[in-house]
Amino acid sequence: MRPLEGIRVVDLTHAVSGPTCTLMLAQLGADVVKIEPPERGDDFRDYTEHGGLAKMSIPFAAINAGKRSVALDLKSDKGRAALDALVMGGDVLVENFRPGVLARLGFPNDRLRALNPRLVIAAISGFGQSGPLRDWGAYDHIAQAMSGMAMMEARSGEPRKIGIPVIDSFSGYLAVIGILAALRTRDATGIGGEVDIAMLDAALKLMATNLAVESFTGIAPAGTGNRGYRLVATAEYYPTAQGWIALGANHQHQVEALWRVLGRDDLIDDRRFATHPARVEHYDVLRAIIVELLSSEDAAELEGRLTQAGIPAAMLRDVGQAARHPHIVDRGLIVRADVPGADRDIAVVGPGFAVDAPSESLRVPTIGQHTAEVLAELSLEAPSA
Repeated sequence: MRPLEGIRVVDLTHAVSGPTCTLMLAQLGADVVKIEPPERGDDFRDYTEHGGLAKMSIPFAAINAGKRSVALDLKSDKGRAALDALVMGGDVLVENFRPGVLARLGFPNDRLRALNPRLVIAAISGFGQSGPLRDWGAYDHIAQAMSGMAMMEARSGEPRKIGIPVIDSFSGYLAVIGILAALRTRDATGIGGEVDIAMLDAALKLMATNLAVESFTGIAPAGTGNRGYRLVATAEYYPTAQGWIALGANHQHQVEALWRVLGRDDLIDDRRFATHPARVEHYDVLRAIIVELLSSEDAAELEGRLTQAGIPAAMLRDVGQAARHPHIVDRGLIVRADVPGADRDIAVVGPGFAVDAPSESLRVPTIGQHTAEVLAELSLEAPSA
């Protein structure tokens, strides 16, 4: 049995954060019914990296595989009646509109609760369902800017955002945690709950240790760039003659092992580098030495020597090289999904943790592909085209 088998999720999400949440729920076995506007569908279907497929961008496919798509006009009586029926038979409703949008469509939380007291309602938004900024819109880079994350990564005074939708994705994962907790409470009490997830909150959650440092010192910490968290040159990214290598020698025994691997045992007793405080103090000198030592190395070969010596290290890889690494293949993290209209399938990342349950074949839904099927289960007729 899959962990969420028997749980039905009414999915009113779009873009990245909401679909990331409902994808995880689907991967755990829930029946996710994705509600989309007829013809237009989720706006993310038209994302720029579309691979030439109408209404089927590859990023959309990556976070919506395994769901059932139902096309409903929620401004019509038939569409609202269908959503009513889905809510009454559902366990979880997830939405990521701005606060108040779902209520204006005729589905405020008190009405949803009246339809189904056991329903868990999860709302993902930029700034949450309460507070002075609740009505502001947000995208991932807006949340990075607002939270201090982009300024932490500033170089020469210029802020930099992280190059993936990290807050969108993390907001979705936080929503999953909240939903699972609410389901646990519902199982104990019989009453559903509400989960309020804000992208700004998620960003600050990611920066919890930095926030604590600022609160204690009064100084906003800067990002570490390519340096490790302990700010020593022995834990950083370096170019080699062939590729780049990430070193992770943070502790004394790791640093001493690093010098032995690189043939510089003499540095073990060098007072400038003999302790962690000394290595931080003499960072620039130490980094110059390491740059010279690695300039004739091969990253792939060095990775093997370092890890064999017990030193955390990795050759820098692109995402394709990482996905095809034998270790990732062995763990079964990547699954495949069929994309309608495409001549090949795509890689979809699994839940991100091992689950002792069978996986299912995945297929990305077209707009409204399952409308008749789902409405028949509710003893309703599909709206006429």
